[in-house]
Amino acid sequence: MRSKSNETKRLAPGITVPFLIDTNIVSELTRPRPHQAVAAFLGANPDLVISVIVFHELEFGIHCAPDIERRTKLQAYSFALRAQFDGRIFDVDLQVAETAGRLRAFERASGRILAELDALIAATAMVHGCTLVTRNIKDFEKLGIPLLNPWDGSGS
Repeated sequence: MRSKSNETKRLAPGITVPFLIDTNIVSELTRPRPHQAVAAFLGANPDLVISVIVFHELEFGIHCAPDIERRTKLQAYSFALRAQFDGRIFDVDLQVAETAGRLRAFERASGRILAELDALIAATAMVHGCTLVTRNIKDFEKLGIPLLNPWDGSGS
């Protein structure tokens, strides 16, 4: 499925499509030993963008953490991400919200379920002309957005 705005949006030659990173990408860096390919991808792409939805999911994880030490570390990480991505955090605006609704309806009509937060992240990528970087390729593969899995280099 393609949004109307995406059909009319054309990037000029030489303009790179930004990478929008999913929550599982930033969460990977909280592991004791992050996957080398993911860390390398993040290091090689300093101009990544992120959805405000990722911060919602991080905040949920912080408050569900089993102990205060883990919560404190995750909260510090979330604050550091806010600073790191300052000016590169996409909000959910009316266009993203409407696009997400269309994506969910498209998936339902096709017999699939697209979770609300995944729909908002996918719509953000679609509206802003981004490649979505995620480990969960299968969740997004029918939506018509460019995808990249840095764990194995796969995508669409």
